[in-house]
Amino acid sequence: MTKDLEVRLIGAPVPDGEVVVKDLAALATALQELATRVGRDVVNTPGPGRTMRFMEEFAQLRLRSVEAGSTILRFSKGPADKLDVDLEQHERADERFWQVIEAIRADERPEWASDLIAESAARLVTALREAAPRALIGDAAHEAVEIESAAIHAETWTTRRVATGIVMTAKGRLEKVDLRSHEFRVRDDVGHAVDLKHVADDLPAAHLVGQWVLATGEGVLASGQLVALDDVTITRLDDPATRFEDVDVQDLDEILASAPGPDPDGGVDLSEEEFSSFLEAARG
Repeated sequence: MTKDLEVRLIGAPVPDGEVVVKDLAALATALQELATRVGRDVVNTPGPGRTMRFMEEFAQLRLRSVEAGSTILRFSKGPADKLDVDLEQHERADERFWQVIEAIRADERPEWASDLIAESAARLVTALREAAPRALIGDAAHEAVEIESAAIHAETWTTRRVATGIVMTAKGRLEKVDLRSHEFRVRDDVGHAVDLKHVADDLPAAHLVGQWVLATGEGVLASGQLVALDDVTITRLDDPATRFEDVDVQDLDEILASAPGPDPDGGVDLSEEEFSSFLEAARG
């Protein structure tokens, strides 16, 4: 009944085979919570099956190793002292777990996901975004699911996205192009990313990757924030940084050299009476 779960972190800013402790703790906690809550959800569905405690044992994760290439976290899943027999509920729980992993990759919350499962998925999303730019999650029975951390949002799980039906715009650098799904992404200077779905004339638009663009489409909001545009058209913009290229900038030494020094004849003129009053006040 014991199975292996492998999480490969790609592009993390640490040497191969290493992982930041807080990232490891967040990933392990989120994975364990997600597996447990999926198991509980399956037990609570109608029909015969195992007890809640047995399902929680089935969902138990144990960190087995941390290996290089980039960094691979290997977990053992399930009780180590039980017969290697898969029951119907175990299979359903396993299937639901991988449905959530696939949904995280697609950045779409399934309709069946309960609030508790969605809460755990949001924690896993946050942990993945903190740990590495990309991740692969798989086991012996499932092909590894590749997740691009920057393309997923915890808000997808904590707050449902709302299509406004209103035409909105987003400006920024075009940083992602997927001609197969017709989905792009734009990111502004403060790091806010907006997904672009169903991009029209995607082949010409793809040549603008890395450049500043204006994207126009139907706005999709989450918590009142623009997170996506649908049925998008993309036009090129001039990089806003170019306006400063021909501007003369004085360095600090030039500014200080041109600044006037103190005026030896400056200051406030005081009468003898005013000066005496000042000294008296200072002594007091």
